[in-house]
Amino acid sequence: MARVVKRLVWSLLAVGLPCLAMAQPILKRTVRVDAQRVRLSEALSLIARDGRFKLSYNAAAVNGDSLVDVSTNGTVEAALRGLIGSRFELKETGNHIILLDQGGVRRKFVITGAIYDAKSGGPVAQASVHEVDGKNATSSDALGTFTLDVGGERDRTALLVMRREYHDTVVYVGRDGVMPRLALQKRAILEPVEPICLYDRCGVEDLGVARLLVPNSQFNLASNLDIIEYRKWQISFVPNVSSNQDIAPVAVNDFSFNVLAGYSRGLKGFEVGGIANIESHDVEGLQIAGVTNLVGRNTKGVQIAGTINHTMGTLEGVQIAGFGNTVWDTLAGVQIAGGANVVKGGLTGVQIAGACNVATQDVDGTQIAGAVNVTPKDVKKAQIAGALNIGRQVSGAQIAGGVNVAVDSVGGGQVGFGANYAKHVSGGQVSFGVNVVSGDVSGGQVGFGANYAHDVTGGQFSFGMNVVPGKVNAGQVGFGLNYAHELQGGQFSFGVNAVSGTAKGGQVGSLNYATRCEGWQIGVVNISDTITGTSIGIFSFARRGYHRLDVSTTDVFPLSLMIRTGTKQFHNIFGISTSAQDDGRWGFLYGFGSEIRLGKQNHLNIELTGEQVQEQARWIEAVNILGRFGAHYSHDIGKHLLLSAGPNFNLLVSDWRNTDRTAYLSELAPDDPLYEQVRGAMNLQGWLGFRAGVGLRF
Repeated sequence: MARVVKRLVWSLLAVGLPCLAMAQPILKRTVRVDAQRVRLSEALSLIARDGRFKLSYNAAAVNGDSLVDVSTNGTVEAALRGLIGSRFELKETGNHIILLDQGGVRRKFVITGAIYDAKSGGPVAQASVHEVDGKNATSSDALGTFTLDVGGERDRTALLVMRREYHDTVVYVGRDGVMPRLALQKRAILEPVEPICLYDRCGVEDLGVARLLVPNSQFNLASNLDIIEYRKWQISFVPNVSSNQDIAPVAVNDFSFNVLAGYSRGLKGFEVGGIANIESHDVEGLQIAGVTNLVGRNTKGVQIAGTINHTMGTLEGVQIAGFGNTVWDTLAGVQIAGGANVVKGGLTGVQIAGACNVATQDVDGTQIAGAVNVTPKDVKKAQIAGALNIGRQVSGAQIAGGVNVAVDSVGGGQVGFGANYAKHVSGGQVSFGVNVVSGDVSGGQVGFGANYAHDVTGGQFSFGMNVVPGKVNAGQVGFGLNYAHELQGGQFSFGVNAVSGTAKGGQVGSLNYATRCEGWQIGVVNISDTITGTSIGIFSFARRGYHRLDVSTTDVFPLSLMIRTGTKQFHNIFGISTSAQDDGRWGFLYGFGSEIRLGKQNHLNIELTGEQVQEQARWIEAVNILGRFGAHYSHDIGKHLLLSAGPNFNLLVSDWRNTDRTAYLSELAPDDPLYEQVRGAMNLQGWLGFRAGVGLRF
């Protein structure tokens, strides 16, 4: 960003300073010619051929048959002056050098003529006729005829006749104003090549605003006259009312002031327009327009417009517009718009827009928009948008108030208040909604709604759910659901944790499931196929875990049936007891325990249970819980059977009383308990008891 700001500052400082040097003029080109005793006309042709330009002159004013010696190794200007002296002015026009006789007295006159096709004999319409070294130009009509007012500075006035399909021709006309019918030779016909812009606009003449402001005659003149006229300054009211007169469409100006709008070939300096500045070719410098700046080719410098800046080639510099900026090729610099910025080529720099930024090729920089940033290709730095970011491969970051989309990978991360999507993420995702990665995430996901990724290395956090059909290496925290095929690190949820493969670490949740758990499970319900660690919960079940069925007798009930499930380290105990008599006494219990190995066949079971005892056949609407803490020795008999016995410390908690609430009715405790106390409505009684029985492991 610092580099972009620095570039912007330097671009603005450059306003008013001379721009880059112009392309090398023909007269400054180097030629090398050696010829002895040749005709002057041939010597001039040799210089033109070596300098790669076209040379035109009035044969009546130049004695072409005289013999000369020429030996030069220098500029074109020096070579020509060595042959013709200072009598002629050397006029450079496009790729032409025209020798103009400086003699004569200025007297304006009118030239009339007709132009026809040398092969068919038919008239040539819309041929541009330009007074060389003057500001007058016109076009031929449908009959091929034309009328042109000229300055008359020379006895014979040079006219440059050009039409796009024909060879350029220079003719000389005397002061009588009569030009013989001129035949134009067509250029060689080449095989047609489909233009790049076949289905697009190719120049400013295809733009609606330009066609509205610029007459067709000026577009035709700019198309036919393949020349450049350099002017220090110009003033226009509208495109066809200019100080450059008829040659305005082929002029390149250093300073240009357009009261309403102006049209020229190019700019090398500074231009101001009340409504529009329109250039058919290149701009180097600063343009300021009340409504729009339109450039047909490349721009180097700064464009500032109240509405739209439009460059149809490349732009190196800055565009600032109230509504929109467009560059149809590459941009190296900055675009700032209240509405939208569009770059059809690559972008190196920054786009800042109130609504939308679009770059159809790679972005080596940053896009900042109030609503949307879009590029179907790669982004090397960042996209920041109020609503939506779209990119292919983002090596920096995406930040959006709504949604971030990376069709391929993200290297720096995504922060989207609505949702994030990428194929691969190495920097992480943060969202108040949903994070989705169809591939792998190495930095982690934080989604307050949901997270999805095929593989995760950095972990997932969500108030909703986390889903990984592949592998999680760091862990998952989801207040609703965590799912992974493989887990290494742990899962935490107030809802469900599920691992369809192997869980290495731990699971904490209301419901935990793992096909294979190599760690621990803590939850209300724990389920697994195989567990090598410990499961702690209200109900734990492992298909290949700890299962035991016991038939026992106690000091309270002669017959009890208990089942244990979970792990040896921690298991749940469910049971039912009966007196086996007609008094109707029965009970149901729940508890948990741990089995400690004392040897190959010997174990110590530590357990804590609570049993609700009904001391009559009719259901008692009262608390009558018998709590037991037991330490029982067990001995294995073979692989499955075992015998167990050991003491219990019993504590009865009961509020079962008679209807008058004057006496407690429970008869479970002995007459002389070790401990007895009444706390509030509860009667507490403690005593020593026992449990003995036979068990079956399965």
